[in-house]
Amino acid sequence: MTARVGCAFQPKFDFRAQAVDSLEVLMRWRDEDGLWSTPGNFLNLAHETGLTNEITELVFEETLASLDAVNEAFGRKPKLGFNIAAKQASDLRFMRGFLERLGESGHARRFMLEITEEAFLPASQFQARVLPLIREIGAQLSIDDFGAGYSSLATLADITADEVKVDRSLITDIDSRPRSQSLLRAIESIGEALATEVIVEGVETEAEFHYLRDHTHIRVAQGYYFGKPLMLSGVEGGVEWRERRDARATSRAR
Repeated sequence: MTARVGCAFQPKFDFRAQAVDSLEVLMRWRDEDGLWSTPGNFLNLAHETGLTNEITELVFEETLASLDAVNEAFGRKPKLGFNIAAKQASDLRFMRGFLERLGESGHARRFMLEITEEAFLPASQFQARVLPLIREIGAQLSIDDFGAGYSSLATLADITADEVKVDRSLITDIDSRPRSQSLLRAIESIGEALATEVIVEGVETEAEFHYLRDHTHIRVAQGYYFGKPLMLSGVEGGVEWRERRDARATSRAR
């Protein structure tokens, strides 16, 4: 199992400052041919067989093992966005163990835990019992896929999140969708009022990027327009990728 689970890193790009702001850790699965690929149906199988927690722990350990390569490629400043499933986030036993390991690693302040909105529903014990543990070790919290289905103002009012990631469904073709534009402006205003950074994911076209740049105050975005997830097989490859992407985004911002 250990040898077949790995991770890739996708940047969240600060297109105002022309710099990588942070990196999202994404699981990768090595198939029978030895090729790394997205997990696909493997994650569904993991949920069915009860292996989700074990796989999350393996990806976390692989992330720690990759820190030297990450630092060489992107520096020590970018935080690492690490995904926790909503069901895991409300599992007090799992979260206690995971957060204890994160704290012991000495890198907790480097991590932004990305958790989808289902974890913050009223029946969840996340806010009362898990969130204090996250704060205690110095990690940060991101509300992932905001706007995908469970969004409510109560979520933002009750959870002191450091970051809100607007779901790609609100960003796709936003340059030609006035209602999505209005919703994004509202989320941006709420984020500003609550001192919560708003970033967007799923930016794939130049038109979407130009809209964000020219019609919002948002600084950070993520998506294939800025860069695909990167397997750090070597430091040199990571540095080359970063410099190429930075130069590309700089030319587009002019």
